[in-house]
Amino acid sequence: MTTYHAVQRTQERAGMSLAKAERFVRNAVKRGLSADSFKSIEYEYLKSYDDEDGSRAVAYNSYCFIVSGDDICITMFALPDWFGKNNKNKKKKKLRDVTKYSLGCLFEEIEEDLSDFVCA
Repeated sequence: MTTYHAVQRTQERAGMSLAKAERFVRNAVKRGLSADSFKSIEYEYLKSYDDEDGSRAVAYNSYCFIVSGDDICITMFALPDWFGKNNKNKKKKKLRDVTKYSLGCLFEEIEEDLSDFVCA
């Protein structure tokens, strides 16, 4: 089940037609992942939207859906860009030092120029 508000917000924020938005919300309630499916920062983010009345946050397809205890979708909004990304290996994905590699190109050009000279 969904509320009209949830379908309307899905249309606005995801740019979908009415039929697609209704199907999207139904799939989110059925197939979405709750906070218990995640670790560390994603867990904390979704858990912060949980409430005492049984409502919970569900992540589905880069969006967060607030679902009541009776499995009725209340609203939705976009998840942050970092959500669900593997941030563990960020240090290995650094941009390489451009000056270091450009020096290598200069040395190759110098070696080509020196190859014309004959040493006696």
